[in-house]
Amino acid sequence: MDINFILFSCFATLSYFSAIFAGFGGIIIVLTLGTLLYPIKWILAVMLPTTLILNVYIFIRHYKYIDTGLLLKRILPFMGTGLFIGLALFNLLHGELLHKVFGMFVILVAAQELVNLVRRGPQISLPLPNWLSSTYIFVAGLIHGIYVSGGPALVYAMNKMQLEKSEFRSTLSMVWLSSNIFLTGSYIIAGKIDLVSLKFSAYLLPSVIIGVLLGEMLHSRIPERTFKITVYILLMVSGAFIVLK
Repeated sequence: MDINFILFSCFATLSYFSAIFAGFGGIIIVLTLGTLLYPIKWILAVMLPTTLILNVYIFIRHYKYIDTGLLLKRILPFMGTGLFIGLALFNLLHGELLHKVFGMFVILVAAQELVNLVRRGPQISLPLPNWLSSTYIFVAGLIHGIYVSGGPALVYAMNKMQLEKSEFRSTLSMVWLSSNIFLTGSYIIAGKIDLVSLKFSAYLLPSVIIGVLLGEMLHSRIPERTFKITVYILLMVSGAFIVLK
């Protein structure tokens, strides 16, 4: 335990808080800030087991809010298709410019929606057409396959579906649970997660507890409209992190 790991634990706490409060943002936050201190492969090896614990916690505690129809009929098929295509195109399309363009796109779209939401006041925003929503979900999978950061596109599409905030968080968390089980398993098989990395994961358990307590407290108290505004602000921050990463 040194000053770098203590600082990393603070970044991790912010990551866990974002995941519990909004259902997303955690990995992007800790990867961007954490790489100032440690290599990205080490961060993923340490963070994946604790993030998986967080996903399982949300599933066990809030499974009744999961929109299984939306998850099975639209999100997993379209995002899964995009993910496999993205993985196949990884070597052809992987580049900093495309990554930064995607980050800027996320910032601009989230900023526009935030301005519209503030101007409308309490009025309900119009949902996206099904074809456009499905396109965003597909693009989320495509970007995730190439850059492992397609979450913002999925979050934007889901935030326009008029889901209640608990449905939004729980359904989104099921997507991350599925992907994190796959990633954690692949890291274990590759030997990237071992007894040494698990020791540091255990050191982060207090950060997990703090993030859960703060995230649950704010999620239950914040109004729906304020939650949506916060989601768009987090999307803008996520987009900025993607550009800077």
